[in-house]
Amino acid sequence: MNQSSRSLAELVSDATPTGELARGTTARSRGAGLEMLRSARSGWRWAALPFGVLYLVLLAARLRGVIATTNLDADAVSAPVIGELFGGAGPHASVVLGTFGWYSALLFELATKWLPAHREIWEVGPYAMALAGAALTAWSVWQLAGRWAASITAVLLICAAPDTLHLLLSMTQHAPTWFCCALLAAFLVLLERRASTTRPLVLVVLAVVVGTIVGVNAAADLLLTIAGLVPFVLAAVVSYLLARDPDSTRALQVTVLMLVVVGISWGITDAAMSAWNVGPQPGLDNTSLAGVAQIGTNFRLWWQSIASLGNGDYFGRALSFSSGLAVVCAGLSIAAVVLLPGIGWHELRRRATAKGLPALRGRLAIVVFWCSSAILLTLAFLLSGLPLDRHADRYLVGLIYAVAAVIPVFAARRSLTQAVALLGACVFALGGITSMLQGVYTRNTERFPPTSLAHQIASVAATHDLRYGYAGYWDAAPITWAAHLRVQVYPVSICDQGAHLCRFDLHVITSWYRPRPAIRSFLLVDPAHPLVSAPTPDLGAPTAIYHIGRIAMYVYPYDVASKIAPS
Repeated sequence: MNQSSRSLAELVSDATPTGELARGTTARSRGAGLEMLRSARSGWRWAALPFGVLYLVLLAARLRGVIATTNLDADAVSAPVIGELFGGAGPHASVVLGTFGWYSALLFELATKWLPAHREIWEVGPYAMALAGAALTAWSVWQLAGRWAASITAVLLICAAPDTLHLLLSMTQHAPTWFCCALLAAFLVLLERRASTTRPLVLVVLAVVVGTIVGVNAAADLLLTIAGLVPFVLAAVVSYLLARDPDSTRALQVTVLMLVVVGISWGITDAAMSAWNVGPQPGLDNTSLAGVAQIGTNFRLWWQSIASLGNGDYFGRALSFSSGLAVVCAGLSIAAVVLLPGIGWHELRRRATAKGLPALRGRLAIVVFWCSSAILLTLAFLLSGLPLDRHADRYLVGLIYAVAAVIPVFAARRSLTQAVALLGACVFALGGITSMLQGVYTRNTERFPPTSLAHQIASVAATHDLRYGYAGYWDAAPITWAAHLRVQVYPVSICDQGAHLCRFDLHVITSWYRPRPAIRSFLLVDPAHPLVSAPTPDLGAPTAIYHIGRIAMYVYPYDVASKIAPS
C-alpha cells in the first residue's frame, strides 16, 4: 500500500507520538473536568429559579379557584360589579368608590367592557399587571446587577404570600400603585443608563406614556405620590448632583417633562371623574395623623403586615413545619426591610465612584428610589390615622417590591452575600409554595357567601320573577358577580337604631336605591354578617320567605328601595 492510499487517520497516527497523544487526551479530560467543576460551582447561584417555576405551575393549576376566592371578597369584586352596571347609572347618579378612587381600574373596565370576554379579562387582568410589575422590576435589576440578581428579584415577587396575592388580584386595593412604582423604577434605570444614547423623540414618547399612566393613578391614590413620584424625583436629583454630566442632565430634563405630563394627566382624570360624578367615599380624611397611642399600634401592625406579606403569617397557628417556616420567613422579611436604609446610606457613601459611570449611577439611582420609597411608606404608615387592623397590610405591599429590588443588587457583588441572598430567596419561595400546596389562599372563606349559594339565590329569584334585591355589604356584590348579574343585589346596612335600612356608604351607585315602580324585590339576611341581621319593622310583612343555605330571602311586593333612608 503506497503513501497516497493510506487513510488520514493513519497519517495522523504515524505523525503523533504515542506519549503526546496520551498527554493530549489527559489534558482534554482534565479540562473537561475543570469545566464541569466550574459549572457546578456556578450552578448553585441559580437554585432559586426552580422555586419560581414551581410556584407558577401550582398557581396556574389553581388559578380558577384563586380567582373565585378573590371574587368572594366584596371589597375586591365590587370593582367589576360597578364596571358592569356603570352604564345604567343614569345622568344624575353618583358612583361612590372605596376609601380611595380606583379610577384607573374603572377606566380599564370601561375601555374593555365591549369585548365579549371582558369578564375573564377583568378577572385575570390584575394578575397580568402584577406579572408585568415583576418583569419591570426584574428588568431594572438586570440592567444594573446582571441576570443572577434579576432572577432573585423575579422569584421574590412571583412567589407571593397569600395576603400579597390577594391584594395584587384586587382592583380596589392599591395594586395599580405598585405596578406604577415598578414602571417608574424601570424608567429611571433607562434614563440613568441610556439617556444620552436614546433618541430624544423616543425619550419624549416614553415620558408621555409613563407620565400618563402614573398621572391617572396618582389622581386617585396618594400612596403613589408617597411611594413612587417623590422617590423618583429624589433619585433623579441625587444622581444629577453627584454626576453633573450630560447624561444626568438629560435624565433630569426628561424627569421634568414626565412630571408635567403627570400633572396634566392628573388634572384631566380629576375633571373626567368629577364630570361623571365618580369619587371616593365622601367624608374620609386620608391625611389624618395618628395620635400618640395609635403610633404604637401602627408599629405593631407594621411588622405584622410585613410578616404576612412576606410568607410569614404564623399568627395563631399550631407548631408545625409550615408554621415554623412562616416564622423564619417573617424574620427574613422584617430583617430585609430594616436593612434597606443602611443599604441606601452605604450606596450614597460610595458616591465618588458613580461619577461618569452610567452603570454605577443607575445603581445608585435605583437604590435611592426603592430605599426612599420604603422609608416614606413606613413613615406614612406609622404616622397615619388610617391603619386599624391587620388588613392595613394593603398599604405596605411596596415594601416587598423594595426588598426584591434592592437586596439582589446589593448582594450581587460578592459570593458570600450572593449565597445569603440566595438562601433567603429560597426559604421565602418555599414559604409561598407551601402555602399554595396547602391551599391557604382558598381556605377560611366561611364568612363569604359561596358561589354555589349565589347560583341557588339566582335560581330562586328567576323562578319567582325577582331581579333586584338588597343585602349586607359582604354578600351583595359577591352574589351579584357569581350570578353573572342575572340577579342584582345592592348593599345596605341597618340604621336609626334598627328602624330602617340605609344605603351603604362605599362601592355603590346611588341610582341603585331609586325606587322602581311595579316590581317585587327581596332582602337577604345572612347570620354570618351582622350588618343586616333581620328585616326592619318598616318593611312590613313579606309575601314569602325562602331559606337558601344559611341565608333567608324575604320577598316583598314592592321595591325595598322605597323604604331605604339616605345614608
